[in-house]
Amino acid sequence: MSKAALYLKYRPFQLSEVVGQKFIVQTLRTASKDDSFVHAYLFGGIKGCGKTSMARILANLLTCENPQNGVLCGKCKACRSIAAGTATDIVELDGAKNGKVEHVQDLISGATWSPTELRRKIYIIDEAHQLTPRAISALLKIVEEPPKYLVFIFCTTEVNKIPDTILSRSQRFVFRKIQSQEIVGRLRYIADKESIQIADDALASIARLGRGSMRDAIGYLEQIATVGSGHSITDNSVCKYFSVVDRQVLFDILGALKSCNLSLLMDQINDMIMASADTESVLFELSELLRSAMVISAKNGDAKLIDLPDVEIAKLIEFTNGIKLGHLTKIAGVFANTKQELEYGINSRWVMESNLIKCAALLQ
Repeated sequence: MSKAALYLKYRPFQLSEVVGQKFIVQTLRTASKDDSFVHAYLFGGIKGCGKTSMARILANLLTCENPQNGVLCGKCKACRSIAAGTATDIVELDGAKNGKVEHVQDLISGATWSPTELRRKIYIIDEAHQLTPRAISALLKIVEEPPKYLVFIFCTTEVNKIPDTILSRSQRFVFRKIQSQEIVGRLRYIADKESIQIADDALASIARLGRGSMRDAIGYLEQIATVGSGHSITDNSVCKYFSVVDRQVLFDILGALKSCNLSLLMDQINDMIMASADTESVLFELSELLRSAMVISAKNGDAKLIDLPDVEIAKLIEFTNGIKLGHLTKIAGVFANTKQELEYGINSRWVMESNLIKCAALLQ
């Protein structure tokens, strides 16, 4: 029998366990304390940042028989059945697979019936932006004037595709990307619980791979833990397994850009290509470092807005010395269309080389 994936095993059950969404947690805790819930919610944000997990916690808060200041009792019928996945009054609909009008009509038909076990009936609609226009139209009436026992929770990665008619009827929450240090903290907790021996810098690399997604980062941790079972996992092993370029290599490239040492730059690119580094990932990481350098320069050395370790911030501050802010801002134009160039170009190496040569020229 297969075991549950780590991201499912360590999915948050209480508001206090949710990472990286402080203000949303505070708002929902206050709503629970004051019993000031509304009839429709919209959770928007990137994949893996906690939208569906929060939707399930909210559904539990709405139905828990004895919540205390936003803390679920964990003992009542609602808490037990939701944790076991057997709550018939909590209905989840995947808009990507069941977004047609006939699916929504079935949902509306069921919504007219009072809850059978819990005090409220909750509909969680994931990937809500993929509901068809006819399905949205069918939903409007019941979302606008729902029965007292009914609550809708819409989750989406593309809020801009949700019609204004739904937005205006929902309380909207925007989930932010989770900071790397917050992801590292959660990964360390899981690693310790699962007896995974892994270095802190390896966890930092995994967190960066997640790009703000806790679910993706936990998935990467589970993957590398399977391969490195019985051994201590180092940052070097993470970089090799996921074809990630070592951070020092990236800073060496910045040094070559600043000095306009194109010969060294070409050698560095060749070494990365020969090591099977992912071109898009390398350019993304470099663009993030250059963007961070621009922000540090704009704020006269203040790095509060930068989600990087102190040692890397110190390297970026040193990098910005002697470089005009205007030159750093122009680099943004170099990376503006890189993703499209990689997607439609015939040679990804050429895209990397040409873009980095442009950056070197702009820094002079």
